[in-house]
Amino acid sequence: MAAGGGTKYADRPWPMKALLVWTHDGAKHFANWLVGWQLDPIVVVPPYVVLLIWAVHSTDPAAITAVWAMMVALSPLWLPIGLFVVFWVTWVHYIRFAFWFGPICESVLLEIQLPPEVEKTPLAMETFFATLWNTGGETTFLQRVWRGQMRPVFSLEILSTEGQVRFYLHTRKVWRPIVEARLYGQFPEAQIREAIDPISSLPFNLTEYGIWGSEYNKKVPGGWQGDALPIRTYIDFQLDKSPDKPENSIDPITNIIELMGTLGKGEHFWFQLLIRGRKEEEWYGFYTKTNKYKADGTAFIKRITEGAIKRAQEFVTDPVEKAKVGSRSAQLMTEIEKRQVESIERSMTKLTYDCGIRVVYCAKREVYNGINNASIIRFFDTFNTNHQYTNRLGVFNGTTYFDYPWQDIFDIRQNKEKRNLYFKAKHRAYFGVPYDQQPVHLSSEEVATLWHFPSSVVKSPSIDRVPAKVSQAPTNLPV
Repeated sequence: MAAGGGTKYADRPWPMKALLVWTHDGAKHFANWLVGWQLDPIVVVPPYVVLLIWAVHSTDPAAITAVWAMMVALSPLWLPIGLFVVFWVTWVHYIRFAFWFGPICESVLLEIQLPPEVEKTPLAMETFFATLWNTGGETTFLQRVWRGQMRPVFSLEILSTEGQVRFYLHTRKVWRPIVEARLYGQFPEAQIREAIDPISSLPFNLTEYGIWGSEYNKKVPGGWQGDALPIRTYIDFQLDKSPDKPENSIDPITNIIELMGTLGKGEHFWFQLLIRGRKEEEWYGFYTKTNKYKADGTAFIKRITEGAIKRAQEFVTDPVEKAKVGSRSAQLMTEIEKRQVESIERSMTKLTYDCGIRVVYCAKREVYNGINNASIIRFFDTFNTNHQYTNRLGVFNGTTYFDYPWQDIFDIRQNKEKRNLYFKAKHRAYFGVPYDQQPVHLSSEEVATLWHFPSSVVKSPSIDRVPAKVSQAPTNLPV
């Protein structure tokens, strides 16, 4: 719509554009202009508002006085609400931060040495993850907003230190016996031991080290917003069958392991998959009693079904026949649509996790290899597909390139981003603290796809496995 008078905003002279920037068309053009020049609105808008107020005051001082008087008069209505929101957000951040670094959340990093022979499919790992799904620890409102309690978060990790790739699991110390028992139940020949954290033990500083990293969310085909459509899982790769058969040994996780195994001295690669049991939507301690994950999945299926019916009804003119067409929606879907619906329905029947996915490359300045920055951006390409029946994992947050000098004078912003990135990786920060991010929702099947033990067919020398298969001694040995 034009900004008044029937004349398009783009056709007006620049003084009129400046005065009409508050309109719908004006704001849209102004935003596009800011994006084109990589100007941050938080820097540009305040000076513009000051200039606008000055211009109005110069022409009509009474208007400014009237607006100010109205704001003061209405302050008993808006000021308490505004102050409450600021106080509440600040308080919840503080109390959760204190709980996070308190004694209850004392953590341990467990190194998992892979069995010499992995004969189980990723379904065994999915079964293990089912035991980690826990939404306790914050069951009451008082626990959440007075004590800052949060449900447990587990960090599933693959870390490469100078080309040596190892599997880790970061958890609260109180959970260690349960984690070990459940993991040994599925993989009795694995070895689990407490490890020195390779990330925390790194003497990181921006003078000696370069660092780059990203966090990921789902990129739904066709622009649909929602996480219910799963990524390409181990079932799509036919890894739910025997993993030791050559035809079933195409495991996308091997590409990640091989990439991380190419590092040299002074280089580090960190892949962290942080998971916690999913509950309702939350706003700083208040649950909204909605499940956006399932609601989006149901809406996605409805959109597909209605689209298939609408396509078919375009070829029918008789109302009775149109009604009959509507009752056969499943037969009217394309092959891609059928697979999408099947994947969503299967995904929604499984346990769901709030997840944070982070990949970081860190290396000494003298050996830092910038090509690994591109590897991080395309880190999950082997799990993605050009077909539209599955979801994709793409970058949505992380270290940023700045194209113009006014974006980052003296590298202040980028250095801050890099320090925050290391802090988040070191402390496994993602949920419910001042560094929290918007989680991506994954089913237990998707989590097991992204983090599982590769089968015995994978012979990569960079993987740390138990040297020999351990078995029980015979019972008839003489004492």
